[in-house]
This record gives sequence, C-alpha cells and structure tokens, in this order.
Amino acid sequence: MNKAYDRVEWDFLEAVMIRMGFTERWVELIMSCIKMVHFSVILNGQPGGRFKPTRGLRQGDPLSPYLFLLVSEVLSLLVLKACESSFLQGIKLSRSGPTLSHLMFADDTLIFLRASEHNCTNMVQLLNTYCRASGQQISLAKSTVFFSPSTPSNLGQQICHILGMPKVDDPGKYLGLPTIWGRSKREALLYIKERIMSKIQGWKQQLLSQAGREVLLKAVV
Repeated sequence: MNKAYDRVEWDFLEAVMIRMGFTERWVELIMSCIKMVHFSVILNGQPGGRFKPTRGLRQGDPLSPYLFLLVSEVLSLLVLKACESSFLQGIKLSRSGPTLSHLMFADDTLIFLRASEHNCTNMVQLLNTYCRASGQQISLAKSTVFFSPSTPSNLGQQICHILGMPKVDDPGKYLGLPTIWGRSKREALLYIKERIMSKIQGWKQQLLSQAGREVLLKAVV
C-alpha cells in the first residue's frame, strides 16, 4: 500500500473524530498512536532495525476496533441520509412501520434495498465515494445478494451485474442464527438441540453428582 493511500486514510479518520466533537488534544494523541508506530523483529534474541508499518496500527491492536467503528459510523450516516433524501429506498417492515436500510455488526454490513436498477446504481455510487474517502475496500468475493421471491429473475441478474456480487438462494446463518425463518421456529432452532445433545452424549453421568451435572450443563450450553 502506498503512502498516498495511507495519507487519505489518516486524514479521513482525523476529520471524522473532529466532526464527532472530540477535543483537538484527544485527536492529536490518537493520531500520534497511528502515525508514530515503529516495529522491530527479534532474531536470535536480538531486536533488529526499526521499521514503520504501512497501515499504522498492528493487527490486534486494542485501539483498532474503536477507530474502525468511528469510520464505519460515517457509512451508516451516509446510508441514513441517502434514504432520508430519497437517494436510496430501503424496505418497509410494514405499511405503517419504519424503513430498514442497513444493519452493522463488527466489519459486516447488511444492506436492505428495494430491488431496482436505479436504487442499486445509487448504492454503488455511495459505496465508491465512501471507499475513496476512507481508504477501505469492499470484499466483493465475500459479498452476496439475496432477493425476495417476488423479484423477477432478469431484474435480479441486472442488479447482480451492477453490484458485482453473486446471487444466493439461501444466505445461510449469521451470528449463529438462520437468516431466513420459516413458519416453525421449532424447526429453525432444532440445530441448537442437536448440538447440545451431541456434546452431552459422551458424558459419564454415573461419575457426576446432581450438582456436578448441573454445573457441567450450564458451562456447555
């Protein structure tokens, strides 16, 4: 990654923290943690020469997730503003209910849009603007599109082409829970019971007291 790309990333983060109302001194301290980091590799018990990482923070740095959330908040606000100005159209949970446009968890983002070419073209434009400003990139290889059953197949193909993402018929599970719920919650959550049973089948119950079995069950479940 070249330094010009890093510069954009640093400037964007600094601008975000200032716009969020953090004091100038606090912003300076945080940015110094990013810009002044140096590493050295220990070889045969001796540290080598110091070098500067291209991304500022090392992987696993405790400061990293907090800074990531600050930057991701910008994307969230962009989507909200776009929906308020009718630049994007989310989906209605009910006729009189609120509009759902996106959900975020860690570095995952779920975006809910009305299936139209114009809507998806605007979404691509918004994402490209955000990526150019923040330095982040969308992982298209890990991104997919899921359509409601009422979406025409030819429209789905056009939207996939616009977004550059493949279509899936079943999004699978997210955070351990099924993405699509059928009519029966008992069937949807049956896998939890099966996983618990597979873990406790090998227990030697005769070697545990009633209290011991209760503690073990709570620990596993």
